[in-house]
Amino acid sequence: MKTMIITICVVALGLGIQCSASDNAFKQPKLGANKVQIIKQGKYEFKDLNKNNKLDPYEDWRLPVDKRIDNLVSQMTLEEKVGLMFHPNIAVTEDGSIKYELTEEDKKKIAMNEDPSYTGPIGPGGQGGGAMLPGQVSLHACANDYILKNNFRSILNNGIAAPAVFAKWSNSMQEIAEGSRLGIPIMFSSDPRHGASLGAHVSGNQYFSQWPSKEGQVGITASRDTSLVKEYGRITAEEYRAVGLHMILGPQIDVITNPGYDRNMGAFSEDANLTSSLVSAFIEGAQGESVGPEKILVQLKHYPGSGPVSISNSEQLVYPGNNFEYHLLPWKAGISKGVIAVMGAYAGTSLNSDKGLAVNFSKYILTTVLRDQLHFEGAVCADWFAINGHGPLREDIISFSTKERYLMAINSGLDQIGGEIYVKPVLELVKEGKLSEERVNQAAKRILKWHFALGLFENPYVDEQAAAKIVRSEKNQKAGYQAQLESITLLANDGTLPVKKTGKINLYISGIDSSAAAEYATIVSDPQKADLILIRTTTEADRGAFGGPMGMPAGAPPGGAGANGKGPAAKQMPTQGNDLNFPVDKWTAIKKLAASGTPVVVAFNTTGAVPILPGDLKEVTQASLMIFDVLDRPLLDVVFGKFNPIGKLPFDIPSSMEAVRNQKEDVPFDTKDPSFKYGFGLSYK
Repeated sequence: MKTMIITICVVALGLGIQCSASDNAFKQPKLGANKVQIIKQGKYEFKDLNKNNKLDPYEDWRLPVDKRIDNLVSQMTLEEKVGLMFHPNIAVTEDGSIKYELTEEDKKKIAMNEDPSYTGPIGPGGQGGGAMLPGQVSLHACANDYILKNNFRSILNNGIAAPAVFAKWSNSMQEIAEGSRLGIPIMFSSDPRHGASLGAHVSGNQYFSQWPSKEGQVGITASRDTSLVKEYGRITAEEYRAVGLHMILGPQIDVITNPGYDRNMGAFSEDANLTSSLVSAFIEGAQGESVGPEKILVQLKHYPGSGPVSISNSEQLVYPGNNFEYHLLPWKAGISKGVIAVMGAYAGTSLNSDKGLAVNFSKYILTTVLRDQLHFEGAVCADWFAINGHGPLREDIISFSTKERYLMAINSGLDQIGGEIYVKPVLELVKEGKLSEERVNQAAKRILKWHFALGLFENPYVDEQAAAKIVRSEKNQKAGYQAQLESITLLANDGTLPVKKTGKINLYISGIDSSAAAEYATIVSDPQKADLILIRTTTEADRGAFGGPMGMPAGAPPGGAGANGKGPAAKQMPTQGNDLNFPVDKWTAIKKLAASGTPVVVAFNTTGAVPILPGDLKEVTQASLMIFDVLDRPLLDVVFGKFNPIGKLPFDIPSSMEAVRNQKEDVPFDTKDPSFKYGFGLSYK
């Protein structure tokens, strides 16, 4: 009798390829090599990344990832391992040019500024400190210093460029990394960049497919369409990988339990269970079952959930309803789906003996809860400038130097420092015996799992011509447009909508592009001569992109210890009151238009905190909608009946600031007598 041997080859996230029996079980991956030689062993090919003319275990894609990582780390210098523990920024330029070395002007500015991370705009296309959070682009940011001298291999790229240019820039950066001593590739991350229009962390021309919400998922949550969320994850991965991006700094899974948190519109919803379901769907689309060359990694944020920021002190997370476990539900869901990257919040914890201490310095939050209780095995990265800029918060240690901060954070469980570039203090800590090299090795191994899971050691390069066809393809753009339609939520309607009049009506518009509106109606400049007044307005007063609770003040860096700990001691950022009421001046202008006697429809666009809408909304307007950074055409499609609205609110809309102040920050659906409840949304009959 013949015996049939069946060989099973398993590819698992973070575990690599494990095969038994015949060598024939292995499938040759596509190799991308511009600087190193290809080694042949039997019928298989491998990259000679360390240029020693032999196959090392870390170069052997047939081996389990853990074995490859152990071998690689054993060959790395302390400087190379410490470089992995930093996640700074270099933005692609609109023309695709690479800044290889510092200019003399850069060197002069650096010499005059103790903390050179905070800079102004650096070029066209929207990338730079003027378009993103202050400090996201450093004067130090050049390929030679970052890749070859400081050994950085996780780089945030929030720049803007046409897809083919973007892809070529990514390839050029990877080629520099491939030529380094061990040939370790770069893992490029990006903040969310699939909004219908861009803003906040990524600003400039939108080349990617367009979806609701600039930076978050609250708009797509309004659709309650789980399959669409999964498709959103898949398309995000497809378009990111096409240009050489590998990790999304998101999704934001903070649960919206304090309406005043200014990053609420970057999250999913007020319901932790719904958030868990939708983040699971996104991860299924973005990471798949085993990540690999076609997928991206997600870095969930902001651990342990920034939703319950204190109303009285926006630096602290509070749990007056003893509801900490509720906010952990999305984290449990994400970890169960194979997430191996987490971003620690800026805020302080009010729990355990670490009370008052910023999250990234808390051993209880980073180790006891995240690793021991939630069984997270990946790498933790601090939010950008949370260590040296934002600081530990607690008064007794607020004046810690950079070196002291790094030591405390790393020993508490932090693996990677977002935004910062000061490797010298960490090197000194190890050489002084204050930080063990074993702990550095542990962090390095956790971070290298990202690179191996993504298949970057085999091929970090992308097809520059294909990028132009993949990014914002007709299919992807159509899916994004559908998501915009499904996100629009009808709050009130006396029958004015949808517009029923045949032929083109006379339309008075405010806040809407006239060329788009002209496709639906005749635009008039006098509201009294209009058949309908359509107003699109933001629910917030004009201010910086991240002003208010938990936001970096726009236009100014936070207090910090400065480069190498020589600057002024960090100070606790001031608590900023946040009036959620719709601005009086805007409402006065809308009521003036309504006095014309022409029916008024208002579309409220909210981008930060949950708004409080005017109490006389239904008396002044004939219909109102909530929109989430959608384009004008999807809104007009709903107004004119081309699409029947299906959106449902992802949160309660509070009726007053008194109700907001009286609720418990960590408890969902706790605002008294909301003007519109979670799940509310009308459709046309």
